[in-house]
Amino acid sequence: MLFICTLIPTISVDAQMIYDTLFLDEMIIKSNYIDHNSSLKSQKIDTLSKRNLNNLNLGELLGANSPVFIKSYGKGSLATASFRGTAASHTKVLWNGFELNSPMLGQVDLSLIPNTFFDEVSLDYGGSSLENTAGALGGAINLSSGISTKNMFCISQSVASFNTYTTTINGNLSFGKLKSSTSVYLNSSENSFKFYNNAIIPSEWQKQENASFFNRGFVQEIDYQISDYQSIGLKNWTEWDFREIPQIMSNQLSGNNEETQNNFNSRTILNYKYHKSKTIFEVDAAWFYSDINYVLKTTTAINHDDTVTYINSTNYSNSGFLKAGFSHKFARGWSVKSDLSFSRDIINSNNYESLKTREKYDFLFKISKDFNSRYIIDLILRQQYVDNKFNPTTPYLGFLIKPISNSDLFLRISANMNYNLPSLNDLYWYPGGNIELLPEKGIQMDIGFNYSKSFTKKINIELDLNYFNSEISNWIQWVPGDYRYWTARNIELVKSQGIESSLSIDGNMNKIFYKLSMQYAYTKSTNESEKAEEGGYAGRQLIYVPLHSANVFLHLKYRNFVLHWNSRFTGERNTSLDESSSYSNTLPAFSVSNASLGKEFRLNKYSFELKFKINNIFNNSYQTILWRPMPGTNYEISLSFKI
Repeated sequence: MLFICTLIPTISVDAQMIYDTLFLDEMIIKSNYIDHNSSLKSQKIDTLSKRNLNNLNLGELLGANSPVFIKSYGKGSLATASFRGTAASHTKVLWNGFELNSPMLGQVDLSLIPNTFFDEVSLDYGGSSLENTAGALGGAINLSSGISTKNMFCISQSVASFNTYTTTINGNLSFGKLKSSTSVYLNSSENSFKFYNNAIIPSEWQKQENASFFNRGFVQEIDYQISDYQSIGLKNWTEWDFREIPQIMSNQLSGNNEETQNNFNSRTILNYKYHKSKTIFEVDAAWFYSDINYVLKTTTAINHDDTVTYINSTNYSNSGFLKAGFSHKFARGWSVKSDLSFSRDIINSNNYESLKTREKYDFLFKISKDFNSRYIIDLILRQQYVDNKFNPTTPYLGFLIKPISNSDLFLRISANMNYNLPSLNDLYWYPGGNIELLPEKGIQMDIGFNYSKSFTKKINIELDLNYFNSEISNWIQWVPGDYRYWTARNIELVKSQGIESSLSIDGNMNKIFYKLSMQYAYTKSTNESEKAEEGGYAGRQLIYVPLHSANVFLHLKYRNFVLHWNSRFTGERNTSLDESSSYSNTLPAFSVSNASLGKEFRLNKYSFELKFKINNIFNNSYQTILWRPMPGTNYEISLSFKI
């Protein structure tokens, strides 16, 4: 069951043209906060929503509260993010400044990132990602965590349909200059729900089998304050994951599959920070280790002892990082930021012909100028040196304009270039890798505005509207080859354009705090290559990119009662290049609604919360991925305790 460890007094967040930021121990962001100190389009996810989904994963959080499309293979299965009609490898995920993207796959499985392992999530759209990373042609997801100075302990236990159990534990301890934070996550499920299988003849109701999963892990953070201006910190994230991968709906009667995946990840970051007045200097070192074992065994439908296919894929990844950063805010509105980083990836896989490595140097320079709190200009230059070769410099130029001095109306205009390197699988996977692949090149443009207004304590409104246009050349795609296996190739040109919009209304009325948030995205992403022109599918929406998507979030609090409602709409998605496919070539649009009701009980310094949730209230039958069923109506109940 989803839960909120505690509900604390809500603090309004009013964005102003200021330089200094005051960090509070506990704060609730009532809206999807947008930074008004920069031309970069960045969005922080509402803390109210994150707390409500705290025992789920990052993919489920973003799917319910952002215009980002989450491509999910089902509960407990692979989930990836697609910004603005781009591929999963075009989304970078960073944890405290370091990329979580696999150097092998080039992407991140969001289903393996528990929400309880980070405090804040922000989204960088398009070229805005260049400040934090390179290669995010669609956008970037930034996860950050910190340690409160207050001692706290919180434990929650939930029980849900399909024998699903989730335990989360969070604790903070402070001993003078030494602070510690611990988060533990335990999750398991049989995941054996009923679904209507329309992929076989005759269609019938079936029960999903061989779909269980478990996730176990912890995050430990330690921070020591050396002096008023200096601190050192250590963070470790260790996690064990196991999943059974069920057969697709169309293969239910064809044979017997045993398909599993075991993951082990350990990530460690050591940080030194000097922060005095308007100067910040940081040095970081990190080491990420990953062990992935995938096993597939298929047998005939008649004789389960007759093995048809057997694959045992073992993959070990070691990545080391060093990074130093400096920033300073000068007089008259000038500020500069500079970062220099080095990384080395070492991959040992039985799917490669030999041990593979990649070394990368990355340099960032950013300069900003604020003209009397009415105009802000940002210039970013990023340069990479990879495997003894310089990539072209990637620039970003953006403007933030406040046309009316006494109105919170802001205009954004930006343009940028970006490069994304092929992943090591793209280059070296056997069979199918292609060492001749070129890096992907993106040219992007954004125009948008943001408006906020507080009429009374009863109503606050924030509106954001943005238009984007991008062209990506040398897009990397895996396609079926002539020898019954898939191969990687470059597509000449993919164009993507669309609109992102959001409206947020909140306030207090008759002792009821309410928050209503609505988001909508229109995304047109098409293959405009010469081969697509010849094949007759140029201009057709890319596979698994919905043209329309939207979500609605409602939060109501009256005394100790809290009600949440969330609805998500996903439009039609193509599943083939053209309409000549003998299988279904379009997945229908669907909407899913979830609701939860909770009550908090207080006894001196202790607090308890009991919550009940209904998922997929209207029992809609839908598929996010072709022939991958999703559960109908299901239930969760949770109890949390905090001191």
